[in-house]
Amino acid sequence: MEDREALIPSPSFSSSSDGTTNNYHPSRNRRHLYHSPHPPISGRPFAFHFGYKVIALIVLLFLSMQFILNFSSYQYHFHTSMLGDSAVPFRDGRKALSAATYFNLEDLELKRLQQQQQSMSKCDNCDSSNILYSSLDSNSSQSSTKDLPICPLIPPNLVGPVKVLLSAPSFSEMEKMFDWLSPGGHYKPTECTARSRVAIIIPYRDREEHLRTLLHNLHPILKRQQIDYAIFVVEEIPDIKFNRAKLMNVGFVEALSTYDFQCFIFHDVDLIPEDDRNLYTCPTDQPRHMSVAVSTLNYRLPYRDIFGGISALTKDMMVKVNGFSNEFWGWGAEDDDMANRIKYHGYKISRYRNQVARYYMLKHKKDTPNPDRYKKLYKGRQRFKNDGLSNLQYKVVKREFRKLYTWLLIDLMQDGS
Repeated sequence: MEDREALIPSPSFSSSSDGTTNNYHPSRNRRHLYHSPHPPISGRPFAFHFGYKVIALIVLLFLSMQFILNFSSYQYHFHTSMLGDSAVPFRDGRKALSAATYFNLEDLELKRLQQQQQSMSKCDNCDSSNILYSSLDSNSSQSSTKDLPICPLIPPNLVGPVKVLLSAPSFSEMEKMFDWLSPGGHYKPTECTARSRVAIIIPYRDREEHLRTLLHNLHPILKRQQIDYAIFVVEEIPDIKFNRAKLMNVGFVEALSTYDFQCFIFHDVDLIPEDDRNLYTCPTDQPRHMSVAVSTLNYRLPYRDIFGGISALTKDMMVKVNGFSNEFWGWGAEDDDMANRIKYHGYKISRYRNQVARYYMLKHKKDTPNPDRYKKLYKGRQRFKNDGLSNLQYKVVKREFRKLYTWLLIDLMQDGS
């Protein structure tokens, strides 16, 4: 084999202009003769420059990931700054987004939403005597809204982020504070005709402090949102396992027996809203998951198909999916079963942006999980038609139209086994 040293050219000597000799030694540059057509860079090894490139690439990737993760926030601030004087001011001086930006809709979609909500606000029998809340309303001006204009699509009195009030007064003190409420925790605006008639269903047991805190924070927000609403606290009788989903089915049926509600918000008692722009209304085409960003979850969505905490469905949606399952006794999985029902019937879960749909979770002792919850969840599709509103059985033990809410004490007629 030919000697590789023979391939290396002989040393060459040349004289520079100042008379010095430039000695090119082959052994110092052998690596570059075999691996690179370029002479070495004096004083800066190859590894040194390669390290700089790696560091620059890592920084670039980091910045790119930050931009992707916070894109919605950047987009929000961009839209806000671009709106300028055309933005609608909040009461505290902050600027709201325009209607199209607020709902994240194009102009045609916004017009369609307006038309649908206007048609939904028409109710032929809202003031008739066979609707219970009409006869309970003590304020006669509240009971007649035929001559009032329809409330604006975006309520004008919203303030945006609100402070969560953790120290709640007693029920009797709140009854004096919220003297604008009718019996049953019912309210509708007097200055305009509400676009939505909303029943808020709270499954409940042994959480009086949480209930007072929720009512203290929620009632003022709902009033600013100009909603025709009532709150239902559906309590299960003691000494049997808690069945959150079945209680919500009961609340749905009982609420419909008292008023012509269009929209149903199913609300955990320990979640307190942090922004009144999170409207307690229902989209006309898709169910809405409302508790998108929760404090105990670092204000991030834990997984895409989550539907627990707080959710909103129209009457037609509830009937189509057959309500919630009645089979989940104990904690867990009933909300995932509902998400499966929604997808099975061709719906998609909608959400507000996490900057708006924010909630503070009150501290509480964790319930014992149901060990059979995943078995029931995996076999849920077999029960969609026969498990829910279609086979709901219960007994109303007590019903009271209290000032702050309608209270229902329910026997679910199950032993939980």
